[in-house]
Amino acid sequence: MSRVSALAHVEAMATMTAVPLTRFRHRRLSERPLVVVPLTMAGEAGTPVSVLVGDAKRSPTLLVVGQPRDRNQRIAFAAEFGRIVLDYLNSFRLNRREIPSRSKEKSSRYCNAPQLIVPNPGGIRVLADLGRICRFRRTTGPYPVPAVVPESGMWLTFLAESAEQAGTSMLVVATDLLAEHWATGQSALEDRNLASLLAWIAPPAGVTVEQALADAENPTVCPPAGPSTSPEFDNTYLAPAIKRADAARAAGDERAAAATHAELRDLLNDQMKPTWRMMWTAVSLLRGVPEAPRAAARFDGDCASFTAYSDYQDTGTALPQPKRDNAIAAARRLSRLERALADLETDMALDDPFVLADRRSVGEAFAGEVVAAEPDRFVTTEKNSRVRRPLITVRTLDPTRLADGISLVSPSMPKGHKATIISTERDDDASLVTIEITGGMGGGRIPKAGTIPVHGQYLKYLPAPGWRPIPVFPDRGHTPWTHSTAEPGPETADADAAEEWGDDA
Repeated sequence: MSRVSALAHVEAMATMTAVPLTRFRHRRLSERPLVVVPLTMAGEAGTPVSVLVGDAKRSPTLLVVGQPRDRNQRIAFAAEFGRIVLDYLNSFRLNRREIPSRSKEKSSRYCNAPQLIVPNPGGIRVLADLGRICRFRRTTGPYPVPAVVPESGMWLTFLAESAEQAGTSMLVVATDLLAEHWATGQSALEDRNLASLLAWIAPPAGVTVEQALADAENPTVCPPAGPSTSPEFDNTYLAPAIKRADAARAAGDERAAAATHAELRDLLNDQMKPTWRMMWTAVSLLRGVPEAPRAAARFDGDCASFTAYSDYQDTGTALPQPKRDNAIAAARRLSRLERALADLETDMALDDPFVLADRRSVGEAFAGEVVAAEPDRFVTTEKNSRVRRPLITVRTLDPTRLADGISLVSPSMPKGHKATIISTERDDDASLVTIEITGGMGGGRIPKAGTIPVHGQYLKYLPAPGWRPIPVFPDRGHTPWTHSTAEPGPETADADAAEEWGDDA
C-alpha cells in the first residue's frame, strides 16, 4: 500500500466515511448488466444450491436445486441457468459494425459486449467451476445432457478467463469495483464483504456507519452474499428443509413435494434478496462515478474478444477449453495478463490524477519543473541520418526509482509524446532527471508547437507500458518433451466429462 492509499484509509477511519481513491471509474458499466448471485454447498466445490439472476432490479429469476447431491437436478439447474445466460449473451450478438482497415479483407465486430456482475470474487470461482463441469458434458451416449449445458459451460469458462485479464469488463466483481474507487477504514479482506463495504460508502438512511457495520456482521439481519451460506443458516434452516423435500419425494406425495419445494424456494429467496438489493445499490453508486476516458478503448477490446469467441462458436466445431494450459499456452497467457495489467495501470495514471499521485508516492512516476532544455539538439543515427532529439532536465521532489533507459509517457504533453530517461542525479532533497524526447514532435523539420517541453514547464512522467520486449514463444511442435501435453480433442473431453459431478445415474 502506498502512502497516498494509506492516508486515504486513515482519513476514512478518522471520519468514518469512505474516501474516493480515484476521480474516475476505470471500468465500463453496461446499461443492462446481468447480475448473478450464486449460492453453493459448503465443502463441495461447484455444487450449486441456488442462484438469483436477472438484468433488471425488479424482475430477478430464482433457480433452486432441491437436492444439490442429485445429479439430475444439478443438470436441470445447469440447463435452466445456461438458457438464461445464453439468452442474455445472444441479445448482444445482433448488431455488428465494420472495422476500418487498410487491407482488402473486411472485418466487423459486435457493437456491444455483455457484462455479468457477481457480488465478490467467490462468485467468479462458482461460475468458473460451473463452466468447467458443464463444458465437458456430452449430448449423446450414456448420460446425455441438453445441448445448452456444454455450450453455456464454454461461455462461462470464456467469461471467467476474461475476468483474469486486468481492465476487462465482461465479468466483474461488485466489491472490486467499489474498493477500486473508495477507501474504507477496514482491511482489504473485509472489503470483500459487500454489506460492510456499502456500510462505509452509503449506509442506509438514518443509520450510522457503526450501526450499518454491526448489521453487516449479523447474518440474521444481513445474510452473507455467498457463495457459501452461514453455518447457522445451513444447520438450522437449509438442511432440515432439504430433508423434508427429500422425504416428500421419496414418499411419492406430489402435493407434499411441491409444498416442500416452495418452502425451500421461499427460504433461499429470503436469504438472497438482501444481496440482490445491495448489488443494484452498488450498480447505482458506480453509475454516479464518471467513466475514465480510456475505458472506451478497453471496452473495444472486450467487443473484439466477444466477437472472436462468438464467431468460433458459430463454426460448429468449437471444442471445450482444456482443463489446463500446455506450457506454450500458459506462457502466452501469463505474458498477455502481465501486459494487460501494465497497460491498465498506465491508462489509469494517465486518466486519473489521484492514481498518478499514488504512483508518484512510491517512485513509479514523478513530476517536476523543467530546469534545463536543449530543444534544438540533433543526433546521428546508425543509418547516418540526423534526427531531432531534444534534451530536458526535470527537477523533482518525488522519490525516483526508475532506471536509466526506461521509456516514458506523459499526461502533461500531447498524445504521442515519447521520452527516455538518460540519467538521474541527486540534488540535495530533489532529483535531476535528464530526459531525451524521442517521439510525438510531428513529421516535419520544424516540430509542432507544444510538443517540446520548455524551461519552467511543469511535467508529469510515468513508464510507458510497452517498454518491455514482447517474448517470442516456440511453436507447439518445438516444445521440449518435458513440457508436452496431449492435443485437446473429443477423447480429452470424454475423459474430463466424469469430473466433479460424475456420471452416476
